[in-house]
Amino acid sequence: MGMGKLKIPAISGTWSHIFNPNETKFMNRLTIMNKSHWYTNDHCFVRGPDNLWHGYGIIGYNILGFAFSWIIEQNLFHITSDSLTRNVWQEHNYALNADRTKGEQYAWAPHIISKNNLLYMYYAAGNLRPFSIISGIHGRIQLATSEDGFKWKRNEYNPIFSGPGNARDPMIFELNSQYFAYYTTSYNEKDKRSCVAVRTSPDLRHWSGPKIAFIYPGKNSKWAGNTESPFVVCNEEIFYLFVCHAQKKYNLTSVYWSEDPELFPNENHVCDLNTHASEIIFDGEEGWFISNTGWDKKGLFLAPLEWIDN
Repeated sequence: MGMGKLKIPAISGTWSHIFNPNETKFMNRLTIMNKSHWYTNDHCFVRGPDNLWHGYGIIGYNILGFAFSWIIEQNLFHITSDSLTRNVWQEHNYALNADRTKGEQYAWAPHIISKNNLLYMYYAAGNLRPFSIISGIHGRIQLATSEDGFKWKRNEYNPIFSGPGNARDPMIFELNSQYFAYYTTSYNEKDKRSCVAVRTSPDLRHWSGPKIAFIYPGKNSKWAGNTESPFVVCNEEIFYLFVCHAQKKYNLTSVYWSEDPELFPNENHVCDLNTHASEIIFDGEEGWFISNTGWDKKGLFLAPLEWIDN
């Protein structure tokens, strides 16, 4: 692959509030204790077999404080729309619920890829080794599949892989019939530097060992909190990594470029965006979009994205 022309991603329009979890058809969710306290967080979008856009993600509410929010983040919301420009999407029943009988502590940060008439959902489900906080939480990444985007079946060999630093926020990228799984991690169980790791696969089910694709250039953080929500896209033969430095600044997404999808030098900084847990979405007719969400917002937002010449 030859070197393309470096571009700068920029938010190019107003934010559309596509999903407000406090305006829900599930009225039994809204009690005197949590009314108006609902939020969304890490999420994903995929074109379903019904030709609709499907959105899935973390849903929770703030009662005990955000430090304890993971306790009630047990479900993944599910919304659909025929267009990325819709202001309001249709809400459906939860797509997936954490299964404590299978050791799932929560359901976090899904990412879905569509291949061969099947949807592959990767999500984080918590600590693989209980009571391992001292040596570094070893997080599990699970796999579930679906034919329609509504009914999901867990992989019988879960976790599909695991890693230190509370490994989470998986993202799958396809290139030349090979798949790359990026996820949030620490360098290892003793070295707590925030990193993005990458694994490769020929079939979305069997994954290689991890490589460190990106190391956060700033001060160390707990549980990889400065390399959250990694997302990789390719534009004109250059790869771009979007990563949220949430522990440094909750609404700070930085972008880095590379010619190698397995290595993003932190000196290859492109720009910063004032967003949290962003996904990058491309539609052949409607163009590029970027999402924004988090604890400090009332739900999920989308805005157009453009690529500007450097």
